[in-house]
Amino acid sequence: MSEASPARPRAGARERVLAAALACATESGMDAVTIDAIRLRSGVSVGSLYHHFGDKQGVFAALFVAGVEHFGEIAMAAMAKGESAEAGLRALVEDYLDWVVAHPDWSRFLLAARPRLESTAGPLLRDANGRYFTALRDWLKRWPESRHLAGRPALVLALVFGPVDYLVRPWLDGLMPASPLEHRDALADAAVRALLGG
Repeated sequence: MSEASPARPRAGARERVLAAALACATESGMDAVTIDAIRLRSGVSVGSLYHHFGDKQGVFAALFVAGVEHFGEIAMAAMAKGESAEAGLRALVEDYLDWVVAHPDWSRFLLAARPRLESTAGPLLRDANGRYFTALRDWLKRWPESRHLAGRPALVLALVFGPVDYLVRPWLDGLMPASPLEHRDALADAAVRALLGG
């Protein structure tokens, strides 16, 4: 996967459209992007674009869901690395921060698009979130110190990812020159304290 694109090598039409939409949104902002600009950049036919997505809103909704699914995979891999609840929570924070820094364009899009596209993404987003919530609940149940959190996955996500989102926004907007990676330990410490105490 490239630094700023969801497309993979030898990507099919759908992946090329998503990569083109992200590039166009990064350059111009979502509102200024036209469906024709996405079509020209992706090199797909009008028929293929409308077949896969319907319209521009459908393209951006699919891009948003693809980002959620991709980060869900990253998060589940992070949890699997932990040999304790604390280690897993630290990995979630650290890997999320690493992902944001490695994929600034996609991260910027996801943060900006969330309030606009969550309802449009509909069932696909519910499916992606459902898989992730189930995996998170199962993981929290593994550890005695985190079992009390298994019924509150949304709280866990808010306390793990919310502070990271708040910190990286000014960096993504070019307002904070220092890398947010400087704060990895502090953010991980805060998540552990908030969720596990100590």
